[in-house]
Amino acid sequence: MKSIDDMKPENLNHAMDLRGHPIYVCPCGSDVWNVKCKFDEGEIAFYFLDMSCVLCGTLATAPTPMDKELF
Repeated sequence: MKSIDDMKPENLNHAMDLRGHPIYVCPCGSDVWNVKCKFDEGEIAFYFLDMSCVLCGTLATAPTPMDKELF
């Protein structure tokens, strides 16, 4: 089983900057992202929309509940 510390790109040679339009899956195929969030009473209270792919480092915009209609 991989440790979360192992889930980071070895280098950023293939990383892109795709921020601007929310996406769920990175072009590299990964659907796991690094995001920053705040917890309040044990639940996610809010999260930042900038995120990065754990496999390749691509920067992207996190989707919001309203974005479900786009996909």
